Amino acid sequence: MNAAQGRYLFLLVLLIGFGLPGMIGNLEVRARSSELQLGLIESGLQVSSTVTPSPIQSISSLPSLTSTGSPTTNPSSFLTPSSLGLYAFIQAPTGLVDQPYVILNAFASIPRSGSIEIRGFVNSQEFVCEFSPCSIFLQGSSRFAFRAVADSGQIGEEVIASVTVRQDPTGYSVSVDSVSQFNIFTDSCSVVWGVIDEENANWDTFVQFPYQLNTKKTLHMLATRLILNGIVDADDCPLGGLNTSLDWPTACGLERASGKMTEWQNQFDEYIWLASRDHGIPPKLLKTLIEVESQFWPGNQRFYLDEFGLGQINQLGVDVLLRRDPTYYQKVCTGVLSDCSRPYLSLEPIQQALIRGAVVSSVDASCASCPYGIDLDKARESVSLVAMLLKANCQQVDTILDSAARNFADLDADAATATAAAVTATAAAKTATPGTTDLNNSKTTYEDLWRFTFAAYHSGINCFQESVLAAKKEHLPVTWENIKNDFPCKGGPEYVDGVMANLFSFDFYLYEPGDASSVIALPIYLPTRTPVPTPTAFLSTSRIKVLVFMDRNSNTIPDADEWIDAMTVLVATSGNEQITQRTVNGIAIFDMSRYSPGTGITVSLPGLYRSENFILPESGEITVTFMFDQPALPTILP
Repeated sequence: MNAAQGRYLFLLVLLIGFGLPGMIGNLEVRARSSELQLGLIESGLQVSSTVTPSPIQSISSLPSLTSTGSPTTNPSSFLTPSSLGLYAFIQAPTGLVDQPYVILNAFASIPRSGSIEIRGFVNSQEFVCEFSPCSIFLQGSSRFAFRAVADSGQIGEEVIASVTVRQDPTGYSVSVDSVSQFNIFTDSCSVVWGVIDEENANWDTFVQFPYQLNTKKTLHMLATRLILNGIVDADDCPLGGLNTSLDWPTACGLERASGKMTEWQNQFDEYIWLASRDHGIPPKLLKTLIEVESQFWPGNQRFYLDEFGLGQINQLGVDVLLRRDPTYYQKVCTGVLSDCSRPYLSLEPIQQALIRGAVVSSVDASCASCPYGIDLDKARESVSLVAMLLKANCQQVDTILDSAARNFADLDADAATATAAAVTATAAAKTATPGTTDLNNSKTTYEDLWRFTFAAYHSGINCFQESVLAAKKEHLPVTWENIKNDFPCKGGPEYVDGVMANLFSFDFYLYEPGDASSVIALPIYLPTRTPVPTPTAFLSTSRIKVLVFMDRNSNTIPDADEWIDAMTVLVATSGNEQITQRTVNGIAIFDMSRYSPGTGITVSLPGLYRSENFILPESGEITVTFMFDQPALPTILP
């Protein structure tokens, strides 16, 4: 048994011995107490989820460096994309600066992909940024062409941008007027619900560049972790910058941690942006959830719950995802089990537990041999899983609401006709705010659907389902205000309201650097390349003569009446050029004087499966003959 299997089995023993019996018993009691149980929670379903302006030179011809399928057992492979993507961006400083500059940044979709450079041109000057972010100081308005380049040889898409510099009596203002990048975003949960945000809120918009997610917030738990792990030196503060319980920073400790705290909370923004684009989860929402769950410290924040990573995911927290996403289940299963032909729901409980344990292991960023005990690359890789879990929960929320609406339709119809007041209430509900979904004659808003999703993510699908059932039994519209009061899991309403409060205030904490001093890397400018004289090409003086005839008398030589006219002849070169002619009196002549000797030549009759290959000589005439035999005629009539 290897170490990974031992860890999974250890988790399984703890789960079976202490968690599952009580949870399963809880499920049975609740199922018996509800005669209209929706039946959405099958055997073993999660019941407690995670608490969780000069001409510009193109660089499309930059030399490419040489690049360096079986089931994987590396847990991090459950998180990373199958192919490497490289991304580069340009950013202008806000406000006035003493000297005009822009910042270039680049990253790879796989954090462990090695070093990433930025290569390109500012106007006609070639540069290389060996590190990122990189400050490029400007002499005036400029145009850029650049791209990210990995040390393995892969290159990203070319970015072309126009930058304007304006001088003010007190400094310079810099603005990016145009850039060739644009990403189309689809809110996947909005599509699932069939509901759009009619309020045009800022918190669910997709930003086009990762740096537009940068924030500057005071996060006390993060500051504590930074001080405790020696990332921030607060030794000159009383008590080392922490209170006597070592679980909260003092004012002095917060001041010492301020700069590193801002840097730390923004180091995952590229991967939040990428996961948002790929999985359809609004990026500000995704970053806010991570902030509330872990304050961007990817360790185990609640040890008694065995929750790990930036999204504080536990073993049961991935159950909804494995049930709703067969593709992801197959990706994980092939690294754990030898036979993945059966769906997740039909596996034995111990097999399901092993798969869940593998997913949890993939987000556990604790690392004894890593700086500060944290594998930051693994933490970055895990962001995509948090987005996938949110998407799976919003899908499950939709399923629960739809099922509740169907199961309670008859009861609500009876209640609606019982009294005139009920009829009036139902009619009022039908004329509620637009941008909502009609669930059992009530309106559920886009915001409330996200609240439901957060509740499911934090407290589990079962808790959310029970709160919906309670509202339905009381014939109340399914809104957050109606279900939070009877929410069966402690802490759920406070968690949801806290997430939404942080979302609403997100833009108040947006942060952009005001000067280039925060960016260490500077470009290396390359000398202007001296044009190399183009050598005079050595061309052939040869020609190709093609003869096509029908050998009616079987003497193998063309006679006067045997030439075939208007026959199409194709000459193709090894450089993928093609020349076509039709025969005249059975002959087609091709002048090859503009081609180099040594070029591969194929002469063919298209559609007739006749061809001849040869190498073009320096001079002379090459004759190619295509002879057709006279078709055999029958000697007697049939």
